[in-house]
Amino acid sequence: MMGKLKTLLLPGLLLWVFKVSSTTQCESNEFKHENFCCQLCPAGTHLINPCHRNRGESECAPCQAQHFIDVNNREPVCSRCSKCRDDQEEVSECSSTADRKCWCKQGTYCDSENCLEMCHDCSSCPEGRVIQECNATMDTVCDSKQGLSGHSPELWVILVSIAAAIATVAIAAAGVIAFIRYSRHKKDRRALNDVNDTVSTSTML
Repeated sequence: MMGKLKTLLLPGLLLWVFKVSSTTQCESNEFKHENFCCQLCPAGTHLINPCHRNRGESECAPCQAQHFIDVNNREPVCSRCSKCRDDQEEVSECSSTADRKCWCKQGTYCDSENCLEMCHDCSSCPEGRVIQECNATMDTVCDSKQGLSGHSPELWVILVSIAAAIATVAIAAAGVIAFIRYSRHKKDRRALNDVNDTVSTSTML
């Protein structure tokens, strides 16, 4: 009796195990719903009803106007498309499979991810020494290595004035040092002459 019961139950048990194991591992383009693996909705559509059989197609509906989904999904609704700010301009329109793309207007830039803050005015380089022009995602890059030829005329006047002042101070200092040395030398000679006169007088006496 037990042998017949086992014979009857074993096929059913194996079928149940096979059914469970076959539905627990869904493919990358599927999602789990109850005991089934249902196909994801394609990009540009959203889920209405999951499938009613394993590996079956789900019921999906297109995204409404100004909404999108850019990947295969099981979302109940599509995402609303972004709007460009006043300081931005549209570079690509919104579609059911892609969001609207906005960039900073010409003459401005924003270098942060997704540009959540306002756009900034592009910087200008002195005397137009530009390495990289400003664009929507990067500020102007200027050449910071400027030689004397790149300086303004006003800076040349300042440099020449400083050089002249240094030269004047150096000449004056040299003159003072020469005068001090001459005075000391003259004083030493006078002292030596006084000593010689004293020695001569003593000798004569």
